[in-house]
Amino acid sequence: MKQTSSNKNTISGLGVGTSSILMIFVLLCLVVFAVLSFVSANADWKLNDKLAKRTSAYYEACEKAQDFLEEIDGQLDKLYMENPSKDQYSSACRSYLETIAGYTSLESGSDSFSFYFTEILSDEQYLAVTISIPISPVPGDHYYRITAWQTKTSQAWNPDTHLNVLE
Repeated sequence: MKQTSSNKNTISGLGVGTSSILMIFVLLCLVVFAVLSFVSANADWKLNDKLAKRTSAYYEACEKAQDFLEEIDGQLDKLYMENPSKDQYSSACRSYLETIAGYTSLESGSDSFSFYFTEILSDEQYLAVTISIPISPVPGDHYYRITAWQTKTSQAWNPDTHLNVLE
């Protein structure tokens, strides 16, 4: 076979169009990955901000509850020193605990009182604290014992059971 001069001048290989399409595809992939990274980072930032606010609210409620317990402990110490008999101390404790503004419940047993109060965390949550106050406390120690320290929700949980499934 004889080659002609017109066949000698043609060069086989990738043309300019193929490399341009490849560059456009690579650039498109980089843009898509950049957008996905930005969306993921933004979602992480929002979640982190939400958790920071919730944690801050929890610790503020804990601090208020601790201050309240310190106030109760000081008053119970004063009542114990002023009322030497067990019956006098018991009745003084009951009358004091009933006058505290914001308490939720007070129950008395044979050897202790159970006192329950709350501190608000948010619109949906609160900190519930229950303490036991013995009628015969040990002087010099705390005049109460924490029996429950829980975060609770103030609204009933309604799960979303609706599924978008093609039938």
